[in-house]
Amino acid sequence: MKYPKQLQNKTLLLKLKKASHTLAPANNTQSSHLWMLVQLSISKLALQEHRYRLAYKTLDKLQKQLQKKPSAEIQAWTTYYYARYYTQINQQQLADTYLRRAEEKSEQLNMLKLSIQVNASIAKMYQSKHRFSRANSYAKKRVDLYLDTSNTIKQAHSMILLATLQRQNNQTNQSLIYLLNALELIQNNNNSFLLARIYLEIGRTYVAQISSSDDQKELQLAQKYLQNARYQFTKIQRPHYLIEVFILLARINIINQDPGLAILQLKKSLKISSDNNMEPQENAYKMLALSYELTSEHQQAIVYFKKFNALQNKIKMRLFAVQQLQISEQLQLFEQTQQYKELQAENRRLQTRSQQLKTLAYSTLSILIAVLFYLGSTLLRNKNLLQAEHRYQKKITFHPRTKLPWQNAENSPFQRIYKGKKLYYALVNVPFLSNINEEFGTNSGVEIEINLGKMLQQALRCDSYVFQMRDDQILIVSTQKKSPDSQKFALTIFDFFNDFSKKHHLNSNVSVGLVTFPFLNNASRAITPAQVLNINSIALSVANQIREEKNQSSWVELYAIDNLQPAFFDGDIWEMSQVAIQKGLIKMHSSSPIDELFGKK
Repeated sequence: MKYPKQLQNKTLLLKLKKASHTLAPANNTQSSHLWMLVQLSISKLALQEHRYRLAYKTLDKLQKQLQKKPSAEIQAWTTYYYARYYTQINQQQLADTYLRRAEEKSEQLNMLKLSIQVNASIAKMYQSKHRFSRANSYAKKRVDLYLDTSNTIKQAHSMILLATLQRQNNQTNQSLIYLLNALELIQNNNNSFLLARIYLEIGRTYVAQISSSDDQKELQLAQKYLQNARYQFTKIQRPHYLIEVFILLARINIINQDPGLAILQLKKSLKISSDNNMEPQENAYKMLALSYELTSEHQQAIVYFKKFNALQNKIKMRLFAVQQLQISEQLQLFEQTQQYKELQAENRRLQTRSQQLKTLAYSTLSILIAVLFYLGSTLLRNKNLLQAEHRYQKKITFHPRTKLPWQNAENSPFQRIYKGKKLYYALVNVPFLSNINEEFGTNSGVEIEINLGKMLQQALRCDSYVFQMRDDQILIVSTQKKSPDSQKFALTIFDFFNDFSKKHHLNSNVSVGLVTFPFLNNASRAITPAQVLNINSIALSVANQIREEKNQSSWVELYAIDNLQPAFFDGDIWEMSQVAIQKGLIKMHSSSPIDELFGKK
């Protein structure tokens, strides 16, 4: 028979950790609450897998988040899982403390589910200490909590736990009473699993009452309820419980001196068992060895006895590994406690030192006041000097009216613009700036120039720079990446001044002298940016002539022929550039024909 594989804790842990990273602690209250619930689930699964460090770190992270975003219910559950953590690493005193806190919080907040789980944990804690009356008291309290609800399924579950504790305390009659009550509760519920569980526990309890084959009544009742449990567990495909049923039935058959049937049942239990469920396998191997011994098949008895010993050693190794994890976690917890105590001691020393320093500070306060007064007056004087210096620097760095930076200012970025990409240097002559005061008056003229500076910086792209050369000349530096040709770049400048002039009723005609930097394509550093401006001036001079003659905006670009040697420009760059134009080493490109005009020049 094949049984469906259930989702393992390790897979769930991976999915929950992934969900935790996706959610992360958020400012949103709903997301934060969901993240906290995921942390609780991770802690629970980590404890089930004996991953104590993960459980502790998750709870610690959750506790820190609760300090930022308090939640009484989440805090109560966190306290409960701290208790479970300390229980599993055998720190019983701390476990007891946290269980009491969780019990108190669950009662204050009327959290029924948490109260029930806390009571179950306290009952198990007292059971492990052999304080059976206290264990029964808390188990009964758990039953009473469910009796106040209409949830018969949960009521039955709580009775099963109480019955289990009673049986472990050798109170089998009391155990049977609770189990039969639970069976009566769910007779009308369609819950096959719970029904099978009750059958199993009743059968187990009757088996616990059997001392010999003479107890036929108990043997028959045990067999009856275990067969019912077998049928139900087979139907709902629960192999874990079905293994227990087969082992108990085999035990009955051994008592009844029927080892052959016991062997068949034990082999069935081994067939459906898994490596993760070794304890039932251990019992099965032990009982198989006994059964073959009873049938005088000593060779088979030896085989299964060896398997029993091997599996028992394997279980011991697994328990040893868990104990090692517990000891390691205890040591880490001890180290953290020691560190905390050391930090507290260091904090006390620092507080003492702080008091001493405060006393020293008070004694020098009067001297400091005098010094601070002197320093204050000095700082005020220095502040005034710095403000004056700032105003002066601003005056020499920026044009007083357009607020554009001067190209030749000390801290101007002009020399640092070139980063390896080709640039356009556009020297623009703006005639309306020459007589703007005469045309519009001083106040209006200032407003127009301030507006021009602002609009230039806003209109041009982020890879462009704007500088003031003279009152009526503006330098625009732009990369060629976004301006594929000189004509398009020049027309962009024309469009800007056309729009600006229309808005302020100005003469829109401007002249633009264009030069590419680096000027020489075979020697990028041979002619510096400052020297290139001399070539710009020549281009602007020609553009001015065209503008005056044509009475329209004009542009002229000067560019060097390929492989022009830098040595040609030794001397005055402005004069050598004019010679190069005459010799045809520097070419012109313009918005209008310029041959005759240049010939006149």
